[in-house]
Amino acid sequence: MAKPQMDKLLTGLAGEFLVAGHLCLRGYVASLTLKNYPGVDIFCLNPANGKQVAIQVKTLRGGKSYYVPEKVDEAENPFIFVYIRPDDTVDFFVVPAKDVAEISARERNEYLEQHPNVRKDQPRMVSVRNLDKFNNRWELLGLD
Repeated sequence: MAKPQMDKLLTGLAGEFLVAGHLCLRGYVASLTLKNYPGVDIFCLNPANGKQVAIQVKTLRGGKSYYVPEKVDEAENPFIFVYIRPDDTVDFFVVPAKDVAEISARERNEYLEQHPNVRKDQPRMVSVRNLDKFNNRWELLGLD
């Protein structure tokens, strides 16, 4: 495996483990799928009330934007965007799927307006700068 591909894989795994650790510290049971379940990286359970959620994790180390799936539905699982800063401090952005869909659609439209000569099928992305209001919003998982 080429080094950049290995770095990407390890960064993604680090993000999943970081999220699972934070969920456990909050009293939840978190189980990583390790890429064995499509669209889900972590299954999480609140043992106090039986509520469960499936979570998709996207991790970025450096850079400005996350790639997200082309189809994001309001009813889908929430996302946790992990941002690993150059000093290795970490931000967690807990974002409901409907907000991911809205943000990524808006960003793509803005990009296409600013770059009228590019192909119209640009990938969906979410910029770190548009996630501040979701920083450490663990309650948005709906587990309590």
